[in-house]
Amino acid sequence: MAFRLSRRFVLRGAGAAIALPTLEAMLNAHGTAFAQGQQFPKRYVVWFFGNGVNLPRWRPAAQGQGAAWQLSEQLQPLAAHKEQLTVVTGCNIRIPSRRGHHDGVAAMMSGAEIFPLPAGNAPYASRLTQRSLDQDLADVIGTQNRFKSLQLRVSKRVVRGEGPTLAFLSHASPTAPLEAVENPVTLFNQLFTGVMNSPNDPRNTLRTNVLDAVRDETRALHTKLGATDRARLDQHLTGIAELRQRVQALPVTPTGSCRVPTAPTQTNADVNGQEQIEAVNRVMSDLMAMAFACDLTRVATFQFSGSVGFHTFNWLGTGPRASEHALTHDQNEQGKVHDSVVFSMRCFAQTLASMKAITEGGLTVLDRSAVLCTSDVAEGFTHSGNDYPILVAGSAGGALRTNMHYRAANGRNTSDLLLALMQAVGGTTFTGVGAGTGRSTTPMREIMTS
Repeated sequence: MAFRLSRRFVLRGAGAAIALPTLEAMLNAHGTAFAQGQQFPKRYVVWFFGNGVNLPRWRPAAQGQGAAWQLSEQLQPLAAHKEQLTVVTGCNIRIPSRRGHHDGVAAMMSGAEIFPLPAGNAPYASRLTQRSLDQDLADVIGTQNRFKSLQLRVSKRVVRGEGPTLAFLSHASPTAPLEAVENPVTLFNQLFTGVMNSPNDPRNTLRTNVLDAVRDETRALHTKLGATDRARLDQHLTGIAELRQRVQALPVTPTGSCRVPTAPTQTNADVNGQEQIEAVNRVMSDLMAMAFACDLTRVATFQFSGSVGFHTFNWLGTGPRASEHALTHDQNEQGKVHDSVVFSMRCFAQTLASMKAITEGGLTVLDRSAVLCTSDVAEGFTHSGNDYPILVAGSAGGALRTNMHYRAANGRNTSDLLLALMQAVGGTTFTGVGAGTGRSTTPMREIMTS
């Protein structure tokens, strides 16, 4: 019988302890889970972009799986991730229609209608009537992590004058929206500063002596491991030994697929009055992916661009005063709207690439995640909630089908999709989502594996 280790095994001696990287001896025979029955964690992400799409250029022409369907014109930037992608079309938001963008956010984040607020000088204002589903899921899978959930934002040009529905994605309660982090440096410091050494950290002296303290147990473990694990353990311990000479300059060597990334310099500051959206998206994506790999969190909302929003894509020729939202309401500018959707999908592809670059037990962080990509309207020009734009990336560790286009019939409730994702990541704890006409107790089995 092969020698097996617990994922929580540490080398101990004289009051010292060293955590180990993920070794083959910790995994089952297939390398797909930890040998003691503990599964690799699943993650959930909502990746949100504002103002909808051009539906004729968004919808794939054919349904099916594998080679039976092909990416549409607006989805072409996702070609490298087609095998990890599911496109869902034909669904409608079923909550009462009160105000375009507000309804779409509420439907896709909570499955329940909005609550109107005094609008003041704005055309409309609202809040949610239920907390957002990401927070319900975080209560199930995120309570043991350093951060129960993360809230991230790329474009700073969000609408804050129409109530919390448009300004925020995550809501701990209908009256408690959760502010998102916009600055990558701030995010890095929140996530990783606690595991970085400072030159004067008094713990450094203890760390340089740790290897001596665990020498005997290290020798005993070495005789039980296979060749691959011995090499990996040696590499891990060598890296720690080198800290004797360079502990004052370098961070502690983390374990497994978790690495302390290089501290970013990107602060999400405008350059010549313009947001650096693509560059910020790349850094935020990398940091989120590593936060998952280090199991700092398992739930995140990623607000790429806001509902309505004042963001501009000037490099697409939109002009300094033409926000994407304004363009969506100009029939003569729909070509530029198309370009903006293609750009957003290019940035979404970068987020998926960051998650795909990190492996865990033969799969990637993306494979072990469910990533919902959606918007606040189907099309900005009409404010429609019909045939809603929905993408799902990742299989949630095998719970979701991928590489497919599923077209629902009869304007199926978008909450059916949300319930399927909640169950794929959070299990049967979730028997229903939403409220009122948005309520669903029938998960979209067509995208699930069981």
